[in-house]
Amino acid sequence: MKLLCWNIRGFGLTGRRRQLMEYLRQEEIDIVGLQETIRQDFSMHELQGLSRH
Repeated sequence: MKLLCWNIRGFGLTGRRRQLMEYLRQEEIDIVGLQETIRQDFSMHELQGLSRH
C-alpha cells in the first residue's frame, strides 16, 4: 500500500492537476492526502478523476 501526502499549492491549475494524476498512476498510489490546496470546494468529478479505479 502506497500513501502520498502533498502540500500542493495551486491545485486549481490544470498543469498541477495533470502532474498529480500522472504521478498517482505511475506510482500506483493507493491513498492521497492533499494539504493547502487553497481550494475550498471540489466537485465529485474532480476527486474521482484522481482515482485509478
